[in-house]
Amino acid sequence: MSTAYVPSRSWKTFLHYVAPSVAAMVLFSAYTIVDGIFVAKGVGELALASVNIALPFINLLSGIAILLSMGTSTLCAFALGQGDHERAEKIFTQTVVVILIVAGVITLSVSLFSEPLAYLLGAGPQTVEGTAQYLHIVCLFSVCFIISYCLEVMVKVDGAPQLAMFGVGVSFLINIGLDYLFILVWHWGVFGAALATGLAQLGSMIFFLTYFLSGKSNLRFRRFSFRLKAFGQILPLGIADCSIELMLGFLTLLYNHVITSLLGESSLPIFAVIAYISLLVSMVMQGIAQGMMPLVSLSVGEQDTGSIRIYLRRAILTVLVIGAVVELLCQAAPGTIVSLLLSGDSALFEETVLALRQYALSYLPAGISIVLAGYFAALGKAGASALLSLSRGFLLLPAAILLLYLLGASSIIWMAALMGELLSLALGLILLMWKRNAAE
Repeated sequence: MSTAYVPSRSWKTFLHYVAPSVAAMVLFSAYTIVDGIFVAKGVGELALASVNIALPFINLLSGIAILLSMGTSTLCAFALGQGDHERAEKIFTQTVVVILIVAGVITLSVSLFSEPLAYLLGAGPQTVEGTAQYLHIVCLFSVCFIISYCLEVMVKVDGAPQLAMFGVGVSFLINIGLDYLFILVWHWGVFGAALATGLAQLGSMIFFLTYFLSGKSNLRFRRFSFRLKAFGQILPLGIADCSIELMLGFLTLLYNHVITSLLGESSLPIFAVIAYISLLVSMVMQGIAQGMMPLVSLSVGEQDTGSIRIYLRRAILTVLVIGAVVELLCQAAPGTIVSLLLSGDSALFEETVLALRQYALSYLPAGISIVLAGYFAALGKAGASALLSLSRGFLLLPAAILLLYLLGASSIIWMAALMGELLSLALGLILLMWKRNAAE
């Protein structure tokens, strides 16, 4: 049996796959975190809470983009592989047209009902104005959010993967520059933060559209006859990744409501700080999992069970090391971390430090669960991967949050994350043992 395409088992090979994946995820999270830092430093902690309350709407836009883009890219790749260039272009064009329609409906709905939506997401009297304003401005760029992501995915199918990272980088730089100008120089507050975010996505969309309209791309826009059946194939292929994005929004919404009820609306900035820090940690863990996955899948193709287990162990070991370092930092110097987003003289500073120390205990088990979900997917065990991911985000973590809420445990509400992640890890380990026993 030929092993020409099988990478070596060395740590160098493992890191060659994992490091770029982690870097890409860190860049993605840095986009949001830097936005939060500018808002916190330039406007205030309640403005930071307002933006965080609105983030589930961003998760919704990202979820829709993923739902439509992942399946489209797969079907287009299949068509191109079969030499059916015309079919690939028709599927691509049809998806872009559908995105325009969906985004138009979202823009109209949210612009008309931004204040009721703000209350639904967890805003109260102190934050509803800022949240509604952020939602109203961002929704005007809904089409930019969804199309820019779709085109970013499609440039990879088109054979220009380097442009995907470059396009994201362009958007990141635009956002930072406009945040500085709109918030720190012109003092436009939450309005400026939302406008900077929207214009950054507009810049990304223009960048990718320029490529596809320049004549340099292999895929072009062309006339098509609408085929509803195509979405019967597209949507199922994007559901798993879409659910992860929606899960983040759902947990943010749930936490905002629980914190408001238990601790009061004025305490929402505490969760906003934790949410931004946790996003960075989660993206690193997901980067490790995504870097491991192609190595495992290649080994599955070669029926090399030894390499499969080696890559899993290395991914878990990497998570353990990074998780331990993060845990040490959060316990030894939480004030330094919190000060990135909250002023040291804030009335909430000490409470946020305590909350971070509690919440950070969940990072390590969360990382292992994320790796296990990726491992199952790489093995082709989509059911096990979906069960672990969906149970973690929509059942176990929410159950832990609601349990402590019903018990009125306001002083340890942040420990809900640890409880939920430990349950998720237990489920992941049970699935791992079950899959191994079934294979033997």
